[in-house]
This record gives sequence, C-alpha cells and structure tokens, in this order.
Amino acid sequence: MRRLLALVAVFLALAAPVHADEPGLPAVQLPVVVNVSMRVLNISRIQETLGEASMLIETTERWRDPGLAFNPLDKGLARYDYVEKEAEARLAGMWSPATRFENRISEPRSQSLSLSIRADGTVTLIRRVDADFRVSIDMDSFPFDRQRLSLSLTSPRYSADEVIYAMNDIDRELSTISSSLSTINWHPGSLQFVMERYYGWNARPFVRVVADAVVGRNWQFYILPIFIPYLAVMSVAIFVLWAPERLLGEKAPLTFSSLLALAALSFTYDASFPGSISMDSPVAFMISIGYFFLIFVLLVNVILVHARFPGKERYPALESTIIANVKYSLPAIFLIVCFAAIIRSMV
Repeated sequence: MRRLLALVAVFLALAAPVHADEPGLPAVQLPVVVNVSMRVLNISRIQETLGEASMLIETTERWRDPGLAFNPLDKGLARYDYVEKEAEARLAGMWSPATRFENRISEPRSQSLSLSIRADGTVTLIRRVDADFRVSIDMDSFPFDRQRLSLSLTSPRYSADEVIYAMNDIDRELSTISSSLSTINWHPGSLQFVMERYYGWNARPFVRVVADAVVGRNWQFYILPIFIPYLAVMSVAIFVLWAPERLLGEKAPLTFSSLLALAALSFTYDASFPGSISMDSPVAFMISIGYFFLIFVLLVNVILVHARFPGKERYPALESTIIANVKYSLPAIFLIVCFAAIIRSMV
C-alpha cells in the first residue's frame, strides 16, 4: 500500500506543470496572438569593434485574456491602468508572454513599465529599456556605411503552438526610430521587421521578432581627418611627375619618406577609427593602392628619363610626348580608381 501511494505521489509530481505557481494560458484558442510594436527612442553609443550598441527601446505588446474581462458599468471605468511597481505587481499575478530581448548583454541602466487592462480583456503592456545590445557591424563600406542594428524579441517560455507574434498596419505605423540620436556622426534611417521561426528546447518551434534599426554614418565629418591628410601625402606623386629632372636626386628620398608617412597615417586611422583599416573598406583599399602608386610613379619617371627604351633615339620627340601624357594620365587613373572604390561602397 505504501509503495502504491509512493508511486501515485511520484506520478502526480511528474504530471504537475513546471510553473505551477504561475497563471496559465488565457482561455482562448491557441496559439495566443500577441501584437508587437517597437520604438527606438535613442541610440547613445555604437562600438564597431566590440559589436555593441547602447539603445533606449520601447516595446508595446497587446493580447486578449477573457479571464481579465469585466463589466465597465459595474466598475465605472473602461480600463485599469498600472504604472511602475503597481504594474509589476499586477503583471506578476496574471499571464503574460514573458517576452525577452535575446541580444541584450547588460542589465538595464533604466527601465519602466506600464500596464492597461480593458473591459473586454485586452491587455496592453509597454516596456521602456535602456541597455546594451549585441549587434552585427559591417565596416566594409566605412565611412560610407549603413548599419542594421538588430533587436531580437522572443518568448523562450512558450513555443509557437502556444504564443505567436504578429504585426498589423497600426503596429508597423507606430514602430519608429527617433529622428535625433545621441550617438556622434550617425543619422537615423528606418525600422524594419522580420518574423522568424526557430527551434529551441526539445526541438520545439518558437517565433521571434527581429527589428532592424537602420542607421547611416555621416561621412561628411570624415573628409577632413581622413581624406585631406591622405591627399596631402599622395600629392608627392604630382611633384615626382612635374618637378624638373634636375631634382631627380630629391625625388627618390621624398617618395620613400611619403611611404613612411602613409604607413604612419594608416596606424593613425586604425587608432582613431578602429576597424577602418583591418576591414575591406575603401580607406584600406586607398592606403594599399597608395603604396603601389608612389613606387610606380617613381619608377616610371626614372625609366622615362634614363632608360633607353626602343625608339627613344630614333624618335626624339617620343620621350617628351610620353612624359607629357603620363603627367596627366597617371594621376587621373589613380583618382578614378579611388572614386570608383568610394562609389562602390556607397551603393
């Protein structure tokens, strides 16, 4: 008899729900539809090399729970409103989808909560969170890049058979990104959403909402610290091509000094703008081609002046004609290649 009672007790313990102290799902046809909207109120910091962004996010969730419905005539009001601690206490005693940010990497610096329950059982939950998020950064187009800072919302507790997320036209219209951001040298773009299905514990399907906050870099602020010093160093090639030939002894030392200056400039870029040189960005490409161009210009100048290439003695005017064309063609080709790399990164 005791063994039988023990087996019954074990069976009841195993059959009991994991969250027995929590309210159950609403008495509606499953899955429960949770409408979601999001607002990016501010982006205060973007760290490209760490792949982190500090953002102030406001999410709004809306679902219907018939068990919370009430008669507005009896209560004398159309809805109950709760804020801060009152909202937390009320939320702890009712069912909610337990939505979480998957890519949040820090405790919120600040957060607030508001809760509204309408007479028909419609629940509106608004959360405002200021925290750090893990994001993917692509520096291949620096400083003309546009980044997609992804925010992933999901309910790790309830599978797609129990809870799904949805967005209607009103939700998408309410989902915006602030027109002014605290982070330096970035301007806001659009806020785009994608619904994804993934598999979690025990290969159960779950649904997540991925919101991409698109921001663009203000490349105009990088003209003075990046492109002007670069053009100043590369102007040595103009001197090599256009200076009188009696200064040939000074052209070689000046070219190699420019190569050292270009190397120092690349280290300065990498220190001031982390990730700008280590990635396949236009700046990295221009630095790389700059080394080749300086040496190539010096070699072309030396060959044209001192080498006895075919036809030089037979056609005395050939040398001057070639030099006259090279003075214009080589800098023009170099500028076209650099502009092509910039335009490719902008499109």
